[in-house]
Amino acid sequence: MILAFFFLFVVSASVAVGPTHGATSEFYSHWGDGQAEISSYAVVQPRYGELRSGHSVLIFVTEELNRQTLIKVESAQPADQRIYVLKLNNVLKFNTGIYDYSVMTSVFSAVEGYEGGPGFELCKVTLSAQEWCGHVFDEGRIRNGQLQGALNSYFEKEGRRDYQIDLPDRFEAEDHLLIRIRELAGPWMEPGETRQVRLLSSLWSFRVKHRPHRLVDARLTKGPTASKTVSGTEYRAVPWTWSTEGGTKTVWVEDTHPRRILAWQDSEGGSGELVKSIREPYWRLNSNADAIFRERLEIP
Repeated sequence: MILAFFFLFVVSASVAVGPTHGATSEFYSHWGDGQAEISSYAVVQPRYGELRSGHSVLIFVTEELNRQTLIKVESAQPADQRIYVLKLNNVLKFNTGIYDYSVMTSVFSAVEGYEGGPGFELCKVTLSAQEWCGHVFDEGRIRNGQLQGALNSYFEKEGRRDYQIDLPDRFEAEDHLLIRIRELAGPWMEPGETRQVRLLSSLWSFRVKHRPHRLVDARLTKGPTASKTVSGTEYRAVPWTWSTEGGTKTVWVEDTHPRRILAWQDSEGGSGELVKSIREPYWRLNSNADAIFRERLEIP
């Protein structure tokens, strides 16, 4: 989604920025090629006290946001009004009895920093969830050291409301961790290292539990590289675990390039395993003939 000429610009710009900002020419040569990484997963999702089978698709792609609106740039904009981001669209689908859930979380990570922070700094996270009762939209934007959010829900007790959370130095968002732990700009933590952070749980977890948005204390650990078998294939993988008073989740990341998300498991019984992964400009693959790519990804 980034034009070829822009790739040349951002490479030279990243060199000029220097080592304080993390992305390198290696990052741009891979992620600035105008394609998206699309990975499908077999998922077990807890809901209403039971485990449900479903599927997930993680789509990672680069694009530009307007610095003021945090909306995708699709017109002529000055360079200083653009933010180059790595976007994750996290799609989750599963059934509960007669009806189904369709959920997507979008995470926007500023490759060269956003509000003075290091590379891969969260600037926006959104969630939309649909099921037969109705739908919900939740958006949080980082502004002036705060998470400034707006929720629009079909539930009366949630309704339409705004929320603001002051962000401490050791703030992390669980949805953004799926970008952080890929360490696309080099090591973020050392093997065996543990950090205490203030964590914004996933927007989906707030939706499921119908709780107000808040930060919780979390313990984040990067484990040592070890063998991990996923969907019958053996990988060398790095386990990342975060624990809160509400439970524990572990995500395994491929140890070598392109450092994909391989699998996850949580203390509530939820899990996911990589099925297939491709790199394609998916926004062009919209004809009936392109359904073959769904078959390649083994998406139901």
